[in-house]
Amino acid sequence: MADSANPLRVADVRERNEKIVLRLIYGSGEKGLSQSEAVLATGLRAPTIFRIFSSLESTGYIKPFQSAPGYEPGAERKGRPRVPYLVVHDVLYTIGVEFWIDRISIGVFDFSGRRVSSRLVLAARGVDATAVAEGIAILVDEAIAGLGIDRARILGVGVGAPGQVNVRRREIAFYSRIAGMRDYPLAAVLEARLGLPVSLHNNCSVVALAESRYGSLPASDSMFMFLLRSGVNGAFIDSGRIYLTSDGTTIETGHVSVSHEGPPCVCGANGCLEAFLTGLDRANLETGGWLFEDLASAVVAGDAAAESVLAEAARYLASAARSINRLFKPRDFLVVAGSQAIAAALCRLVRARLDEAHSGFDRVDAEFTPAVYDPVLAQRGAADLVIDEFLGS
Repeated sequence: MADSANPLRVADVRERNEKIVLRLIYGSGEKGLSQSEAVLATGLRAPTIFRIFSSLESTGYIKPFQSAPGYEPGAERKGRPRVPYLVVHDVLYTIGVEFWIDRISIGVFDFSGRRVSSRLVLAARGVDATAVAEGIAILVDEAIAGLGIDRARILGVGVGAPGQVNVRRREIAFYSRIAGMRDYPLAAVLEARLGLPVSLHNNCSVVALAESRYGSLPASDSMFMFLLRSGVNGAFIDSGRIYLTSDGTTIETGHVSVSHEGPPCVCGANGCLEAFLTGLDRANLETGGWLFEDLASAVVAGDAAAESVLAEAARYLASAARSINRLFKPRDFLVVAGSQAIAAALCRLVRARLDEAHSGFDRVDAEFTPAVYDPVLAQRGAADLVIDEFLGS
């Protein structure tokens, strides 16, 4: 059938090709992308690329930038100098939100990914899901108004939420620490309140996504991250994508069973990783601290008691890491905690534990890298949910 007889299909193909090219220009950063480079990268014909660049430029998404790094006025390709195109910084904006039991972190980013504003606020413990959603909405409204951004330029809001998140159903499936967060349709609630598109994911996943792109392990194509905060969770990033289960939910590393005879867990099972780790630091967590945060100075000083507590935590983490290695075989493990000292000590102790006893079957060869939680990086990961959806990544 001729293309003229199927205009919808032609329009779909054109939109897809434009998103492919825009994604390439977006990913080129400050170096930019020329039309000839786009031809080589996509395999599309030069006239098609010319039309796409012209369309993207006329809509304000991109612009030529002859002062960009990589611009070579003397370099010729078919008699023409390389003219790189960059995305226009202020044509669109994204908002990234990450929250957990008592804090909400929010950042605004322009279309090139540059941070425009960032804010971390404390939230009262004991509030329910409705109050948390309204608190997020207020912060989003305040950020937009404070920056004076036209609301029509907000591409969307990305939210990293605690607990198990059903990404396909766009709801928080279960989070025990905030009342009402069971099968809670947070994305729909925020969209109705804000009038903006909302992308929802697990907060650990957005932290891992940002760490894999901009943080401690940007070169890794297969990374598993443990995040230790008021509890413990994990996320697997493979080829730039967050791993989801077959029903669209995020994985719950904190509820990996370490021993069926272990302490009871909030999820209803016994012997979960989180139950063991939080049991080692109960008093600190009850005062609002992060896992093992109170041991940081003692660990740096070489305190034997602090080292013993972390060695016990490493025993459980090593057990979980061995299971994760068998399932996913990540090239790298990242341990993110509230302090570099705690993250580094756990990496060292987990690695030593794994090296003590293994067979050729279950040897874990991956590197363990420590990192400190960065709220701005988490915001960027949440905002990237919006960018990825827009660009079809």
